[in-house]
Amino acid sequence: MKSILFPTDFSPSSQNAFKYACLLARDIGARIDVITVFHLPASDVADLPADYYPRLIEEQEEVLENKLKAFTQNVDCEDVLGRYDVAYGMFVPQEITSFAKMRDYELIVMGTKGSHNIMEKLMGSITTHTMMQAPCPVLAVPDGAIYEKVEKIAYATDFSLNDAHSVKMLIGIAKEIGAETYFVHVETHAELGRVGDMIEIENYPFEFSEFSVVNHKSVMLGLDNYMEEKGIDWLSLFLPRRRLWERLFHSSFTRKMTFHTNKPVLVFHE
Repeated sequence: MKSILFPTDFSPSSQNAFKYACLLARDIGARIDVITVFHLPASDVADLPADYYPRLIEEQEEVLENKLKAFTQNVDCEDVLGRYDVAYGMFVPQEITSFAKMRDYELIVMGTKGSHNIMEKLMGSITTHTMMQAPCPVLAVPDGAIYEKVEKIAYATDFSLNDAHSVKMLIGIAKEIGAETYFVHVETHAELGRVGDMIEIENYPFEFSEFSVVNHKSVMLGLDNYMEEKGIDWLSLFLPRRRLWERLFHSSFTRKMTFHTNKPVLVFHE
């Protein structure tokens, strides 16, 4: 995990997440590149001559390049900072994920603001849409998160072998940063399991420090309680590329969990 892409919208939550990302990059010996994506509203260019449009894009790119430099200068990151990029495109998540795929990044780190307004509650956020499309794991850093060395990562599982790819990637990341992996399942049926149950699953070929079943009527609150009790630093989730209704369910849960927790959330795809 030596190459990290950090997309920014220059918001305070993005500034905090960038500081977090730089400290993480320093700990693991990684390089962090920064990108911002912009588009020109139709109302701004509707009455302009066609030949002025490219010039307007160039001017905006220059402005944003300077803004990126100022953004990074607020954080002590010279030893881990790579390149700046400004991308023009109508759909921000698609531009971010296309850029990440083109340059083969191993991790995307982004900030989350929380679902404070009705449009974000209905439509999600750029971060969660990026999670659903990214070619690599995405680490969502909540507003106000303070970086500390990552020692424990919890993986929320339904005991399925279908998440083998993401678990393999998680174990690789955990080893690289020197963290232990904890597997947890939240059981909403009261008669099954209890907090702290240790279970051994035949043919479950993954390494873990602990495998627990937590009883709670709410999956999110159950995960919250477990993370607090165990001192978990990151929560990791698997977002499958399944049939549409299943994907919508999982993406909705991922978005809610990303906004709900005060810990960074690491999301994997198949």
